[in-house]
Amino acid sequence: MVLKIAHEWFKGQNKDKSFIYGYLWKVSKEMPKWRRIIQEESTTKRTKLSNSGAYTSSSNQDTEGETISKEERPEGQKKAKARIKGSGKSAAPTPLSNQPSQNMVMYHEALSMKAKTARDKKYKTYLKLLAVDTSNFNEKEKK
Repeated sequence: MVLKIAHEWFKGQNKDKSFIYGYLWKVSKEMPKWRRIIQEESTTKRTKLSNSGAYTSSSNQDTEGETISKEERPEGQKKAKARIKGSGKSAAPTPLSNQPSQNMVMYHEALSMKAKTARDKKYKTYLKLLAVDTSNFNEKEKK
């Protein structure tokens, strides 16, 4: 019933277009990121028993031997970026923060070698231009 109501609501909000991603929803609804976090320790709720004003407190009790477990959600995009930058609430040090990976070291070495090669090539071109005799050049050729 809930799914049917959700489809009707979607159709009303989107100019009578049907929801076509049902197959994706079926896959993603079981992923930990999209499940609700059920905490074992819940707050006690008071319910009124009668008109006299008597209350009873009930906690979230398991029924028929069910166990409720607290499930950890995967880290979100903003939290991951904050962790990488070293800011935010959960700025835990990572093993890679102190020592860069071998791939990153090789990448930076390759970039520096490429930059050095480009500088050398420009310098050689500059030296060739200095060696050219420009006394016979007109203004256009000099530019």
